[in-house]
Amino acid sequence: MNRKLFSGFVLICLLLTMPACAAGAEQPSAGGTQKTSSRTAGFTDVPADAWYAEAVQYCREKGLMSGTSDTAFSPEAPLTRAMLVTILWRQAQTPAVDYLMEFSDVPEGQWYSEAVRWAAGEKLVNGYGDGRFGADDPITQEHLNLIFQRYTDQPVTSGIPGFDGSSIPATRAQAAAAVMNYAQLPRQEATGGKVLVAYFSATGNTRPVAEKAAEAAGGDLFEIVPAQPYTAADLNYSTDCRANAEQNDPDARPAIRSTVEDIAQYDAVLIGYPIWWGRAPKIIHTFLETYDLSGKTIATFCTSGGSGHEDATLRGYEPDAIWLEGRRFSGTSQVESWVNSLNLPKTADNGACNDMYIQIGNTVWTALLEDNPSAAAWKELLSKGPLAVDMSDYGGFEKVGSIGTTLTQTNRQITTRPGDIILYQGSSVTIYYDENAWNFTLLGHIDGVTETELREVLKAGGDNVSVTFSLEHPGVAVQ
Repeated sequence: MNRKLFSGFVLICLLLTMPACAAGAEQPSAGGTQKTSSRTAGFTDVPADAWYAEAVQYCREKGLMSGTSDTAFSPEAPLTRAMLVTILWRQAQTPAVDYLMEFSDVPEGQWYSEAVRWAAGEKLVNGYGDGRFGADDPITQEHLNLIFQRYTDQPVTSGIPGFDGSSIPATRAQAAAAVMNYAQLPRQEATGGKVLVAYFSATGNTRPVAEKAAEAAGGDLFEIVPAQPYTAADLNYSTDCRANAEQNDPDARPAIRSTVEDIAQYDAVLIGYPIWWGRAPKIIHTFLETYDLSGKTIATFCTSGGSGHEDATLRGYEPDAIWLEGRRFSGTSQVESWVNSLNLPKTADNGACNDMYIQIGNTVWTALLEDNPSAAAWKELLSKGPLAVDMSDYGGFEKVGSIGTTLTQTNRQITTRPGDIILYQGSSVTIYYDENAWNFTLLGHIDGVTETELREVLKAGGDNVSVTFSLEHPGVAVQ
């Protein structure tokens, strides 16, 4: 089954009653807001020829796992619950959360506190039932294997040295290998399709979220309207109301007034609903029983003031669909970023070229823009015309210059590569010709250029350069 990495990781947390990587393993480095250079090629305890070296490098470059210290990765140390939820949170681009902390053993201000709060608020983790989360508890090989087997029938953990699927703790090296193996599975192409956003909104709270999702996805909107509308009395949960009766009746299937015209034309379907007593309303079951969505990409979203996202009761209807990570919303502010994270098929209107051009003298490079809110804001800025930036050397690893405005940031911990284009503090753009690790907003990456070429054209370590960013090719000879 094809999966996007983040979607798979978020979904696997539904099984999380097990552990993650040495508690402080991924704790951000102490310090202020200054950028610091980290040009270490690897960790002293990760030999270049180690079987896990590539996986460790992959996880570090993606900002998913760092080290237990500046120089050590501790490949044989166990993965902990705190680290697992932190990996998931980072994959979700570290969203801000406003949930109350549910666990007595997770103090505020720890490196994993926000990740635990986020995962618990989204009902991705449950703790031990006695108010504890168990941040430092290890994950067994058996649990790690089950996690990946649930979302792919391909051998993600097969062939990992020392991995036999037993009850012994999984090591950080084994976890990194499983993460990389999963990420490198063949993915479904996400181009040229159509998206349907189908939603049920009994009291109107789900409607604006669905409208925002359809706008972000460039999709069509379909309201799931009950043939017998729900009255206020039907939704009075303190009584033996219609909604309660339906939720307690396994066979309840409220009729839907209208139908989707030609469901076959859609490659992806987003399904929205309010949460009723911790579950999706039974009319959503009706919708899923009405249409054949096998082979399509499906993601669900719900609205609730406190209950978490739930779609476990729905997935059995479409076992041959590609289920992506769902989300709970209490408003519309994070809907667009969630939709963008799903890597949905793009419609003709939403699939515009994502190339950017960088001109320095007579040299023109092509860069592929990232798919995040910051890159979208950057693209909107360039849509007004080419942007010339005077860029100076900084730190021996980048050229940086002010863009004359401030854009939204989408920061996450990454290690830059030569050719990365970074938005720094929302108001400056940088082009990297060397490595540096910090919380950055990645805008894009220059294709087909070597580090030597970057250093030469950017005058690495030397004079300022004038760089013009544009969405249209400037038409000069490329050197």
